[in-house]
Amino acid sequence: MSAWLLVPLAFTAMFCQDILSVWLVRAEAQGRAHAAGRWDAAQDACRMAWLYAGGDALFVSRDVPLAAAVIAATLAADYIGSFTGVLLGARLDARRAVR
Repeated sequence: MSAWLLVPLAFTAMFCQDILSVWLVRAEAQGRAHAAGRWDAAQDACRMAWLYAGGDALFVSRDVPLAAAVIAATLAADYIGSFTGVLLGARLDARRAVR
């Protein structure tokens, strides 16, 4: 596997983790324990994928441009994932209210 594939892996893992964390908080706030547990478990899987990508790029590869790209991808995914999670969470709540 090319070391540069760690960049999209880090982005995707962090993006998904942020979306799931927004949904986790919404489920907890609404008292939906089973949903919160599912989102938390899925979020942990994403966190482990990021730890693989980020840890390898930052601590194993010794490739400074790769490490910088993983950091940049992670920061971009943090913002975009949280933004998207809030939008999708609001849409899910709106659909739930209509039923």
